[in-house]
Amino acid sequence: MSRSVPIKPHFPFLLTGLLVVVLGWCAACDAGLEPPEDAGSGAIEGTIVYTGDWPEAAQLRDLRFIAMRFLPRDTTDFFRLNDMVISDRLPENVDRHTFRLENVPVGTYFYSGVAQKYGPDLLDWRPVGLVETGSGVFSVGRDETVSVDIVVDFAHPPPFPPP
Repeated sequence: MSRSVPIKPHFPFLLTGLLVVVLGWCAACDAGLEPPEDAGSGAIEGTIVYTGDWPEAAQLRDLRFIAMRFLPRDTTDFFRLNDMVISDRLPENVDRHTFRLENVPVGTYFYSGVAQKYGPDLLDWRPVGLVETGSGVFSVGRDETVSVDIVVDFAHPPPFPPP
């Protein structure tokens, strides 16, 4: 005949072990729960040259410079607003325009250029000219200004998504 032996809970040992792990983790954090130090910001300035005919007003609902810290796969990536820098509305029906964006987060920008909103839907955007400087990829450093050049040809927009 077998006797059952009561199992004693090991709660005090588990609690002590958990407390040691938490205290060790906290000691390893040099800044505690403080946010990371701000990496700083820089600026992007550029010249946009427009060639060819401008689209009709119905096909040109908005025009902006956009710099992305990623390579987009489709238009749903446009919701990644924290990974983009977007200018104010650009002037229309001009031959050339220069712009400057201040307080641009430090980092590498992989896909940048002028985007056209061509329809009423939220995702009716397409690139119409890409940054040509340095194969299109550039980095913004702290307190640094990066200059870019863009040629926009509405009749021959770059492929999207990029290859």
